[in-house]
Amino acid sequence: MPKNLGQGLTFDDILLVPDYSEVLPKNVITKTKLTKNINLHIPFMSAAMDTVTESKMAIAMAEQGGIGIIHKNLSIADQAREVEKVKRYEAGRITNPVTLPIDATVGDVFAIQKKYHFGGFPVLDKNGFLAGIITNRDLRFQKDESIPIKKIMTTKLITGGPDTSIEEANNLFNKHAIEKLPLVDKNNKLVGLITYRDIAKSKEYPNATKDKLGRLCVGAAVGTGVDALLQVEALVKADVDVICVDTAHGHSKGVLDVVQKIRRSYPKLDIIAGNVATEEAALALIKAGVNAVKVGIGPGSICTTRIVSGVGVPQLSAISAVYQACKKFNIPVIADGGVKHSGDAVKALAFGADVIMSGSMFAGTDESPGDTIAINDQKFKK
Repeated sequence: MPKNLGQGLTFDDILLVPDYSEVLPKNVITKTKLTKNINLHIPFMSAAMDTVTESKMAIAMAEQGGIGIIHKNLSIADQAREVEKVKRYEAGRITNPVTLPIDATVGDVFAIQKKYHFGGFPVLDKNGFLAGIITNRDLRFQKDESIPIKKIMTTKLITGGPDTSIEEANNLFNKHAIEKLPLVDKNNKLVGLITYRDIAKSKEYPNATKDKLGRLCVGAAVGTGVDALLQVEALVKADVDVICVDTAHGHSKGVLDVVQKIRRSYPKLDIIAGNVATEEAALALIKAGVNAVKVGIGPGSICTTRIVSGVGVPQLSAISAVYQACKKFNIPVIADGGVKHSGDAVKALAFGADVIMSGSMFAGTDESPGDTIAINDQKFKK
């Protein structure tokens, strides 16, 4: 027989008691920490589910001040490519811009545009020097994909130096009516790129979650299989900001071993792991080297853990227990699952969560993977 049949609480079991306040809703600050090293302007992240988060969702989440975790139901190469799409979507200064060789064709440009969703690319000669730039303006009336881009690209370029600031670049954009500023060294070697689009994006989304280079932040999920470290290696090469070791039972030898191996291989990499529901489990993950702990055994809308195995802890009690362990080490707590209404998110935060992970909240949006279909004049995601 169980020794302790204590009380367990979930979202529908409690309400928060209001108290006196002088803070107006418009003055509320929702900043929080995802990990010790990553700050968010809103306490929300999209779940690592194949119906929720790929690059499009991750971009939208980061622009709004949250973050998305790319799901793991992809090949290693495809998952890394999704991360790369996010990292290349916006940057204050692009340090390794995508380029084309001078012998490329219009068809090559169309192919790379489809891959990266960019409008233009610097063109390099055979020695790696900047030879021109090809943009949508040059391609607008081109239907023959066999035409070499050197015949239609722009060769009279306005360029900046390696130390050109964003403000200086913006002045050049306005002065010369251009949208892309290649940065070159004294030998005309391409060392970077600043785009007007990125500057405009920064103004449109001032609270976006970005790294030190001004790129949008993104995470990616991995499991505990034999390819986990190979997967992490590919994601790190794609400049992923945080790895999420994502399992149904985070308090297991397999999860702890993988976290320890990742930590040894990448001492500075941010690692989230879970899911767990007890103080002991959180302490074990912290000892293994995580930067944040993810809470939730079976509360999610599609999760069957509790039904199939009979295992779980009511979510608010689980959050509270994990918080008791994490607060001692200043480790953020992520509440994963069970949030059906906005009030549930508030309750999770009140019980100790720093960030809310959700799948159902984002699954039916335009940014989620899948095709949009219409049934009886209503739109659904397939």
